[in-house]
Amino acid sequence: MGPTRLRFTMIGFILGVVIVYLKELPISEGFRFASPFYGAGIGLLIDGIIVRLKQRKGNEK
Repeated sequence: MGPTRLRFTMIGFILGVVIVYLKELPISEGFRFASPFYGAGIGLLIDGIIVRLKQRKGNEK
């Protein structure tokens, strides 16, 4: 796992952990406790999009 991929995964995971501790949000308990893993997955998706955009820009030149 590259450093950027790990960075985006950890940022998403940490944001998910913050959601767990925000008790006043009107979301279900299941979603609240799964949110760190959802955040990690979203971080991986964002990293994949960024990598593809960089590859596409490199091939256009």
